[in-house]
Amino acid sequence: MGATKSFAVIGLGQFGLALVDELIENGMDVIAIDTSEEAISKISKKLPTAFVADSTNEQALKELGIQDVDAAIVAYGDNKEASILTTVILREFGIEQIIVRVDDDYYVPIMKKLGATDVITPQKAAGQALANRLGNEDYKDFYRLDAKYSIISIIINPGFVPVTLRELNSKEVYGVSIVLIIRNNKSFVPGGNDSLLPDDTIFVVGTTKEIKAFREEVNGKKKIKK
Repeated sequence: MGATKSFAVIGLGQFGLALVDELIENGMDVIAIDTSEEAISKISKKLPTAFVADSTNEQALKELGIQDVDAAIVAYGDNKEASILTTVILREFGIEQIIVRVDDDYYVPIMKKLGATDVITPQKAAGQALANRLGNEDYKDFYRLDAKYSIISIIINPGFVPVTLRELNSKEVYGVSIVLIIRNNKSFVPGGNDSLLPDDTIFVVGTTKEIKAFREEVNGKKKIKK
C-alpha cells in the first residue's frame, strides 16, 4: 500500500471547507489555511493542522510545511490577488499538483501560465448542472467530467417495465454506461444480469446528447406501462 497523499487547502469558504471534509473522510493528510480565525475554528476540531496564516507570505507557508505536500488547492475563488500570489509561491516551492479555483473564466489561462496544473470554475459547473436539469425533471444530478463527457443521475419512471442491463445494451445502442444504481437507499455497481427497475436512481456516463437520447427512451412512452 502506498503512502498517504498530503494536501494543502488554502482558503476555507464553503468550497474549501467541503473539500477539507471530504479529504479527511478519505483518510488524507491535510493542512488547512485561512486568514480568518472564524473559518479555522469551524474545522479545527476535526483537523488539528488548521492554521490562521497569510498564504501570500512565503515564509509563513514554509513554517507550516506547505512545500512538502503532494498537492495544493487554492480555494479563494473571488480573491484574485491572493490566488495569483499564492499560486506563484506554490510553483516556486515545486509542488507537483497545484489546483486553483477561480470564479471568472477570464483568469483560467492566466492561472495556468502562473503555474496552476488545473483550474476549476465551480460557478460554471453549477450553471451547467442547472441548465441540464431544467426541463428534465427526472435528472437529479449533473457533473461535467471533461469537455465531452458528463455523469448524470436519472430517476427511472415509476411505470418503467423492468429489463436487464444486458437486454438494454445501453453502451452499444446509446453510447452510455450505467455505472451505479441506487435502490431502496442502497447503491451497487450493476452487472449485465442486474435489472433496471421502476424508481431506481441510475448514474449514467456519456455525452449530454447521448444521455438525453437514452433518458428519452427509458423514461419515454416505449417503456411505460399502459
